[in-house]
Amino acid sequence: MGKLITADAVEIEFEKQNPDDACEWCIYIKIRKNNKEQNALMILTNEKPYTRFTMNTGNIVKKSKDTLSEVMSNVVELSNLEKEIIDNAIKVTKEIKKDE
Repeated sequence: MGKLITADAVEIEFEKQNPDDACEWCIYIKIRKNNKEQNALMILTNEKPYTRFTMNTGNIVKKSKDTLSEVMSNVVELSNLEKEIIDNAIKVTKEIKKDE
């Protein structure tokens, strides 16, 4: 594991880059601690980022639709189309979990 950072708040931003840029994606991780904000990490990559939402139950860490729903409920500045896409993704995730 890399560096461990504690924070009061965390923001993760996925930014698709202009086709003329050197990379396709830029991922920013910003933190706030003691009323001070800073960019903790910036990642440049040509691979589309993916996310995983998990829950530590004490005995095992497993994928969690509840964690996904909780995090996605905090997404800011979304258009109606983006909200519809997220709602659909949550619905599909729930359907997949039901089938497992």
